[in-house]
Amino acid sequence: MTHLHIVGSGAIGSLLAAGAEKHKVTYTRYPRVYSPLHRNEATKRCDKPTLATFFSTPNESSIPNEATWLDGHSFPLHGAIASPTKIDADHVLIFPLKVYQLESALRQWLPFLHAKPVVVLLQNGMGGHEIARALLGDDYPLLLATTSHGALKKQRDDAQQQLVYTGLGSTTLGSIKHPNLCALADSFNTDSLLKTDHLLKTDHLLKTDSLLETGSLGKTGKLSKTERESRQLVRAYALLNKTLPPVALSNNILHALWSKLAVNAVINPLTALNNVPNIAICDESYSEQIHDICQEFVAVARACGEHFDLSEVKDKVIQVAKATGSNFSSMHQDVQYKRETEIDAINGYIVSMAKKKGISVPTNTLLVERVKALLV
Repeated sequence: MTHLHIVGSGAIGSLLAAGAEKHKVTYTRYPRVYSPLHRNEATKRCDKPTLATFFSTPNESSIPNEATWLDGHSFPLHGAIASPTKIDADHVLIFPLKVYQLESALRQWLPFLHAKPVVVLLQNGMGGHEIARALLGDDYPLLLATTSHGALKKQRDDAQQQLVYTGLGSTTLGSIKHPNLCALADSFNTDSLLKTDHLLKTDHLLKTDSLLETGSLGKTGKLSKTERESRQLVRAYALLNKTLPPVALSNNILHALWSKLAVNAVINPLTALNNVPNIAICDESYSEQIHDICQEFVAVARACGEHFDLSEVKDKVIQVAKATGSNFSSMHQDVQYKRETEIDAINGYIVSMAKKKGISVPTNTLLVERVKALLV
C-alpha cells in the first residue's frame, strides 16, 4: 500500500493533505520540527529513539483541520501526529517547506530512512537539492518538484486554521539522477499524453492509477539498482499525480526549477516591497524593473548552463501574475506577518550564482537588501 507522508503544515503541505483526503490517498501529516528538549530526554531514556520520542506534540491551532476545495466544498483533514506508523520503501516522504527550513527538517528524519523511501523536495526557491544531497548522499532516491497551485491558510472564528484552495495549477516533478523517467512511465502506460509546459517539450502528464498497482512496473525478476530505483520514482510520481493532479514528469527538472525561479524573482520581491497583489506588477510602472530582473536572471542562468529567451521569460512572468490575479505572493505574506522570507533562496540565489560566475547583478542585489530591510 502506497502512503504519503507530509512534513509541515504550511499552505502547500496542507493542500497536499487535502488532495490526499479528497482522492482517497493514504496520508499522514507531521510537524516540521520537534522539541530539542524532547530529543535530549529521549536520548537519555533509550538507545534507539523512535520518531515518537523525537517529535513534539503538534500545535493544533496552527495546523489546518479543514479544507475548502475549488468548488467551495469543505471537508475535514487528519491532524498532524507526533509519530508516524512505518516508513517503507514504497512510501513517499514530501517536504513542502521553505528552503531555509529544509535542512533542520530533513536532518531529524535521517535516522528513519533506512528503507530509503522516496524523498520529494517541494520549494519555491533554489538550493534545496544541494542541501538534500549533502545529507542523504548522491545515491538516495530523490525527486525535485515545483508547483503553481494556489492555496492559503486562514483563521476561522473559532481560532482554528482552515486551508483554502485558491487556484488550480500544476506540478512539475523530476529527478536529476534519473532524467529519463518520462520514457519509463510511458512504457507502463499507453494512454495519450498531454503536453503541459511549452518550455519543456519532454514533459508528460499520464493517467497513473495503473502505476500504483502491485506488479505494474514490468518484470518481476532481478532488477539492477538503477532499474529498481527508477521504478520506485515512477510509483512516487503516480502517487503524487493521484493526490494533487495534474503532475507533469520532466526530463529536465533543473530547467523547470530555473524557470520557476525567474517568476518568483520578479513577483515575490516586487509585491512584498510595494504591498500589492500579484496582478499589480502588470502595470507599466513596473516594466523597467521586470526587464532588469529578468535580464540579470537570463545572464546568470546561461552561465550556469540553462538557456532562456529574455522576451519569453518576461512574458511568462506577466502570464503568471495575471493568472494569479488578486492573490498575494508568499513573500508578501511573510513580510506582512513578520516571518522570515525566502529572499536568499530566490533573488539571493541569483546573486550567489552571479558572484561565482563573475557577473554583476545590481538589481537583484538591491532587491535582496531591500526585502531584508523590511524585517529589521
